Amino acid sequence: MHHRLILFLTYFFSLILVRAQGDHLSPHQREILAAKSPAPVEYHFSFDLPAGPQFSEAEKAAQREQGKGVMPMVMQAFKSGAGEVRIPPGNYRFGQEHQVGAKTFYPLHFEGMQRDAANPFVIDATGATFWFDLDDEQMPPGHRCVGFFDCRNIVLRGVIIDRGTRGCIEGRITKIDREGNRFEIQPSPGIVVPKTYKGHEQRLLPFKSDGRFCAPLYDLQQGKQKLDYVHIQPSTDGRYWVTMKDADLMGRLHDANWERAFGELGMLRVGDGLSCLFTTAMAIQLEDSANITLHGVSLYVAKGGPGESGGDGGHLWKDCYFGPRPGTSQWKGAEGFLCRATRYGTTMDHVTIRHTADDLQNFHGIWGKVVSVSGKQVTMEKNWGLRPTLKNAKPGDRLRFIHRKTGAFLGEAKLTAIKDFVITLDQDAAPFADGQAEWPDHQCAGWLVQHCLFEDNFQTFGIMSGPGTLRDCSFHRMGNAIGINTGIGTVGGIPHDITIANNMFLDVNPRPHRPSIEVRSHNSLGHQGAIPIDRLIIANNTITRSGGPAMNLVGLKNSRIENNTIDSPVRSTRIARPNEKSDLQAIILRHSQGVTFQNNTLKDPGNHTRPDANSGSRLLGLLQTQAIMLDGKKIPDFFTPASPKRK
Repeated sequence: MHHRLILFLTYFFSLILVRAQGDHLSPHQREILAAKSPAPVEYHFSFDLPAGPQFSEAEKAAQREQGKGVMPMVMQAFKSGAGEVRIPPGNYRFGQEHQVGAKTFYPLHFEGMQRDAANPFVIDATGATFWFDLDDEQMPPGHRCVGFFDCRNIVLRGVIIDRGTRGCIEGRITKIDREGNRFEIQPSPGIVVPKTYKGHEQRLLPFKSDGRFCAPLYDLQQGKQKLDYVHIQPSTDGRYWVTMKDADLMGRLHDANWERAFGELGMLRVGDGLSCLFTTAMAIQLEDSANITLHGVSLYVAKGGPGESGGDGGHLWKDCYFGPRPGTSQWKGAEGFLCRATRYGTTMDHVTIRHTADDLQNFHGIWGKVVSVSGKQVTMEKNWGLRPTLKNAKPGDRLRFIHRKTGAFLGEAKLTAIKDFVITLDQDAAPFADGQAEWPDHQCAGWLVQHCLFEDNFQTFGIMSGPGTLRDCSFHRMGNAIGINTGIGTVGGIPHDITIANNMFLDVNPRPHRPSIEVRSHNSLGHQGAIPIDRLIIANNTITRSGGPAMNLVGLKNSRIENNTIDSPVRSTRIARPNEKSDLQAIILRHSQGVTFQNNTLKDPGNHTRPDANSGSRLLGLLQTQAIMLDGKKIPDFFTPASPKRK
């Protein structure tokens, strides 16, 4: 009975939070959100499938002519006061972005299109494909495709967005030359190999012959960058040699313990694949806008992701697909999803994201570093990333200051005026001289991600703002963790009121020592007075085969970890790194207080976990903790306040 009551209360309070998070959606967005979603797009990969639609030069010329009519058609309908414009099915082709002074114009550039919430403007492109002919040049720069700027209450429906050139090199491994530290590949159809390389962003994404990402091999990337290649040179019969910068990958593929720990998912064989990155694109960008809806939009642009920046936000992504074109020989999908510095967080419902080449998702604001103070005025360090916040800031917005080295809380103030990077507060600014400013009203608060499918993605689902809810989603084969942290550098915020509920995590961060859910406030550095991550709920999730503990939680307060099922944590670490010291419990908690653990289930068929010296439990490892409850029993405190650090 007690267990069912906890489940009910968890679900009830999650509904209240979801309703609060949905308040920023407009009536037409709520109607779209409530609509029934189709089944997820099936993904079938094979090196032998076609690369996608192929067109003759005459067909491409005709598509460019059709493309010239898209913007005039849309703007004429918008200016006439119409509620919708219908772009006929077909293929439309566009060029690249262009520069006018300091401003970049997207090939499809929608600016200043504003309607009220009761009368949205719908661009229905169902059955249409927008092709973008982008140069295959190396990063930087990044290319552009579709952008909405200073727009409000616009719906883009049904369009497919793709690029005419692939923007990456990928193909089947035909030989592995360990002595030469190189792989021979047969490029996929439609791949163009550049003749020279600048040396920017030259890394590999290794994948299996069926399209799965080799998630354990991400162990060679984070902080180490051991997946970089030096060059690609012709071999024979249209094949190419990809020579690695370091020998670590080759060594890993011949490590018997590694193979025992991860099986085929952690190995590369002849017949598996490589994707060699060298370009990027901002395929859909929502900037300084509000209540934009992307409904049934598919994005196939290689390393071309969606993003939101600045403005009131409150955008809706419904029934969208970001990844490689299904049923082709193309493995590479979109760049990760970036949500930053919006007043209201995004809503994602029934969205599929596959094969990102960077972070899977990010929710954050932008910190403002204090350069000097005078009276009530604060001069911020000039940082281009802060522009969306400063441009959209309003009198009355809150600022929270923390010490930029220790994370100690310095105080809060409200904005009264702003000019460039100089802000005026409602109080004396002297206490904030050594600080950096968080803008709680400009960090995507109230985001909601639900019913989404995330498969074979490179790295973190990053959360640096709140409130926010991640629920009823599936994560398969991800190189890094669900990461909740303060982000003390340029990007970030202080997350709070986060709910992670009813999700499935399979092979998420399976590399040695690493968790599927990682939470780190600035308390992880042991500074007294740092702001903890408050009111975190992790409930009713299933976590299978994390590399180390399923959860690594540092710096929590007033939080609940309940009804989670954890299967085979720690196993990979024990087998792949048998001689290394490691955390051997399913959940690790440090520098935290007021956390309740209830009805969590550990499945450990290999008996790889060990009881913790402090908690006595295989489930929970504790260090520097206070007021911890485990299944209705109070755990003795293991908490010694850290000494304050000097400024």
